[in-house]
Parts: sequence; structure tokens; C-alpha cells
Amino acid sequence: MTTMKAFPLLLVALSIFLCTARATTLDMNDLDFIPEVRQRAAFDSNDFIFKFQSVTEETPFGNLRTMFVNDNPALATLPGEGAAQNLVTVGPCAINQPHNHPRATEISHITEGELLFGFAEENGGRPFIGGNATKGQTVIVPQGVIHFAQNLRCKQAQFIASFPNRDPGTQTTASTFFRLPLSAIRATTGLSEKEIQKIMKSVAANLNPSLDSECAKRCGIKH
Repeated sequence: MTTMKAFPLLLVALSIFLCTARATTLDMNDLDFIPEVRQRAAFDSNDFIFKFQSVTEETPFGNLRTMFVNDNPALATLPGEGAAQNLVTVGPCAINQPHNHPRATEISHITEGELLFGFAEENGGRPFIGGNATKGQTVIVPQGVIHFAQNLRCKQAQFIASFPNRDPGTQTTASTFFRLPLSAIRATTGLSEKEIQKIMKSVAANLNPSLDSECAKRCGIKH
């Protein structure tokens, strides 16, 4: 009974908080209790214009700039599961490594160059679905499947990936697998510990985006 009496007071406190707090001090757990229009009142107009200024991942071969809810808390005010985007630059002969998004489908629009997109279906499905996509085209990637974007040309490519979830999550396939216990990797691959350690070092050193050495030779790229 005491809890029920305290609940209206909690709502009042949260309402006052959202009307006065800056976006950087928001507790995202509070937003479920507040109407969306009141949620948005806690953010400036500039919070709804995202400039992709921060780099999440970067190598000499490209970069990834994310707009997930941890990058822009204003996404927490959107209806339902919200939305998110990535701006991905893939240099000549580079790849946005195989990965998956556990909580969202991906819709990617090519803004520059040409990319080989592809994904692998679940057990029992097709081992590979994909093809080349050029500027102005859009690629659909189902939620949860392992996929990649590879630039096999000698010029830079770029795409914008959109997600119907404010926090789609990203799980890079190779690095995730080789973080498992050694015994699990050994039993799965049939490789010796020495062979596994060699691959683990290679995977750890090959940060995303990474380079295809054969393509680099063809394009005259030194690395």
C-alpha cells in the first residue's frame, strides 16, 4: 500500500527532473514513465541533428561512425524500439568485417562507390546471399545474420546503415569466436593450440575495417 501511495510522487519527481535536466544527465530508465513530448523537452534542437563527428572504429582502411543511443541519448525519446544509424567508410580493397546485429534488421544505402554485400542464413538456410551494390542502391540485411560489406574496387566506398532499434548491438564474428575458451575452439576447429594461438593473434591485430591483400596488390596499395 505504501508503494502505491508513493508512485504518484515518483511520477511528479521524474517530470520535474526531465523538464530541468540536460540530456547528458538523463537516466534512460526514467523515460518509460514520461510522455514522449515531455521526454523531448529535455533535449536541445541540436540534439536532433547528428553530425557523425565521433569515430567508433578506425584504421588506415576506413572508419565506422555510429549513432546508437549511447552516442545520441535523444534516440531514447523515439516511439517503440526507436532507430539508429551507422556511417561507414570502406577504403579501397577494405572490408567491414563479418558481424551481426542481434536486435535489428539493417537497411544500408550506398552513398559512394561499389560494395560487395552479403550474409549467411541460419542453419539449414543458404550459405551465402549477396551481390554488388552501387551508389544509389539499398541493401537489406535480416536481423541477427552474419553479414559484411567489402570494397573490391580501387576507390573509396561509403554507406549509411539504418536500424529500427536505438541499440541494435554489434557482434564481430571472428573476434567473438576467438574469445571463447580454448577448449571450445579446439574441439570446434580440430586445430592444435599452437595453430589456434597463431590465428588469435592475427585476428586481434587485424582491426576493422581491414584490408584484402590480394586486392591491394591489384590496386597498387602499399600496406
